[in-house]
Amino acid sequence: MRSHLRYKPIYKRFQKLRENIKGNEKLLNFKKKKWSNLIKRLSLSKPYLFFNHAVHQISRNAKPLKNLYRSQLAIKQRLSIYYGKLTNTQLKNLARVSFIKSKTKSCQKEASEFFLNSLETRLDTILFRAHFVPNINTARQLITYGNIYVNSSKICSCNFLVKNGDLIQVSKKIHLIVKKNILKSKLWPLIPTHLEVNFKILSIYVVNKANIFNLSGHFSFWLNIKNIISFYKN
Repeated sequence: MRSHLRYKPIYKRFQKLRENIKGNEKLLNFKKKKWSNLIKRLSLSKPYLFFNHAVHQISRNAKPLKNLYRSQLAIKQRLSIYYGKLTNTQLKNLARVSFIKSKTKSCQKEASEFFLNSLETRLDTILFRAHFVPNINTARQLITYGNIYVNSSKICSCNFLVKNGDLIQVSKKIHLIVKKNILKSKLWPLIPTHLEVNFKILSIYVVNKANIFNLSGHFSFWLNIKNIISFYKN
């Protein structure tokens, strides 16, 4: 039972983490004084467009140990909110599985690549990347109501992981809703290269695995994946 939990507006979390995590322009138009410091910070800071988040990492010795946990906690919270409030258990399982895969003898990929690919192959994330929905929470509503099909099979689980070669289709009942979302989205950031989207029939074809370099411009904050992996692997 979660009835005792008080609902907290998403923008208050942005204020605490000092980042416009979802890149929503609505935040920049807030007039109250309590938002002035955050808006000023966001206006002066440069976005991490085409920034390779996998290469530029801060070493553990670059910050005092007393600030290390606070930094790691902020990174996890930003990532969780961006992908639709993933729980700590979900992030922990993804990080540990990614670390184990990276340690196999035949593997030449880092754990951060497996971790990002697990997040980007979620069905709700792919609908968001294709601009079919304005946010991941809306994508989850469409999935739970049985409006999304993968390889002609109805999928009702938001945690469903899509594989290479899978075809994602939208129910005809919500074609008008999805088209309105596409028109409002301005199609920016651009659709990642690992997806092929047909806006005429509203279908998505998964071509390849997600690449952190191609997704650099999609995050409005510094995505320090290696920090999360190192925190959870023990």
